[in-house]
Amino acid sequence: MLSQKQLYHVLEFPKHLQVTVTTLLKLGSATATQVAAATGKARAVESSYLNQLVTMRIVKKDHDGRRGKTVFFTVNLEALNW
Repeated sequence: MLSQKQLYHVLEFPKHLQVTVTTLLKLGSATATQVAAATGKARAVESSYLNQLVTMRIVKKDHDGRRGKTVFFTVNLEALNW
């Protein structure tokens, strides 16, 4: 659950990133394909948005341990405390 302060920080993001962050919060840990299915946007678009959030350190990117081909994204709640 987001604190009020964290929620305000999410609301400071551009609308397209707000949608991606809130969707990822609902899903927990998800791939770009799963986020795209939930938002109704193209996977490539969501992948771009997720990578922007990784650069901003709002989202963490984890690779599948076995082959490393599947990439999972999770929200870094500590990063929203700025």
